Amino acid sequence: MKGKNLRLLGREESPSRQPTIQEIISELQEEIARGGAVYTAEELRLLGRKLDEYEQMLRNLLGGA
Repeated sequence: MKGKNLRLLGREESPSRQPTIQEIISELQEEIARGGAVYTAEELRLLGRKLDEYEQMLRNLLGGA
């Protein structure tokens, strides 16, 4: 089992290739699904907030409200 995704938690530099919003949303969903076996409650809240923000950003880009 792999460990925490430190990039999504903001504790590690992003790679030179920036992922798309859709890729970030997918990664966040996967990491949140791993739950408390890997992440603390606070980290899961942080990932959940980021997921909400990226989903809203995607809706805005696609012309939705």
